[in-house]
Amino acid sequence: MSTIVQGMTSIFELLFKLASMVGLPYYGVAIILFTIIVKILLYPLTWKQMVSMRKLTELQPKMQELQRKYGNNKEKLNQKMMELYTKEKVNPYAGCLPLLIQLPILYAIYQTLFRFPYRNDSTIWFLGFDITKAYGFNFDYHLLLPIIAGVTTYLMSKISTATNPNANTSKNAKPGTPEATAQQTQRFMLIIMPFFMAYIVASLPSGLGIYIITMNIVSIFQTVYINKKLAAEKQETEAAQ
Repeated sequence: MSTIVQGMTSIFELLFKLASMVGLPYYGVAIILFTIIVKILLYPLTWKQMVSMRKLTELQPKMQELQRKYGNNKEKLNQKMMELYTKEKVNPYAGCLPLLIQLPILYAIYQTLFRFPYRNDSTIWFLGFDITKAYGFNFDYHLLLPIIAGVTTYLMSKISTATNPNANTSKNAKPGTPEATAQQTQRFMLIIMPFFMAYIVASLPSGLGIYIITMNIVSIFQTVYINKKLAAEKQETEAAQ
C-alpha cells in the first residue's frame, strides 16, 4: 500500500470514528467530513482569489487604456498587462486555482478507494452506494449521483460567475489579452465542467461523487458568503470616505 493510500486511509479511519460517535458509522460520512475540512483549510486562499478577481473590476479603466495604447502590438500589450497585474497584486487566472488544487486530492481519494482495506465491510455503503464501486451510466437509482454532481457543478460555476463583479465588465476584453483568456476559461468551465464531473462520478468510485457533490455545495455557500462580506466591506469603506 502506497504512502498516499496509507495516509488517506488513516484520515478516513479517524473521521469514521468521529462519525460513529454521533451514530453515523459510514465511510461516506467520513468523506463528507474530509471535504468540509479541506474547504475550511482552503478558505484563506479562496478569500484571496475572490478579492483578486474583484480588483480586476477596479482595473478595467487602466486595462482599456492599455488596450487603446498597445492594441496593435499584442506582445507589448500582454507585457504591460502583466506589469499592471504585478503592480496591483492581481492574479487574472485565480479562478482556475481551486480546480488545480483539487486534482491531487481527487487522485489521492481515487487511489484510496481503489485499494480500500474495508471493501467487504458494510460501512462502505452510504445512501445505497458502495463508495468503492463505479456504477457507470446505467439507468437506475445510481444515476442520481452523476446527475447531482453535474447540476451542483453547474450551479457552483453559475453562482461564481453571477456574483463576480468582473463578469460583465470583461466581456468586451480585447481578444488575446490575459483578461480575455481568463473570461474564455470561465465560460469553458461553465459549459464543460458539469458534463466532465458527471462523467467522472459515473466512471470512478462513487466515493469521489460524494466528495465532488459536497465540495460543490460547500463552495456555493462559501461563494455567497464571501461576496456578501466583500460587498459589506466595500459599503463601509465608501461610507467612511
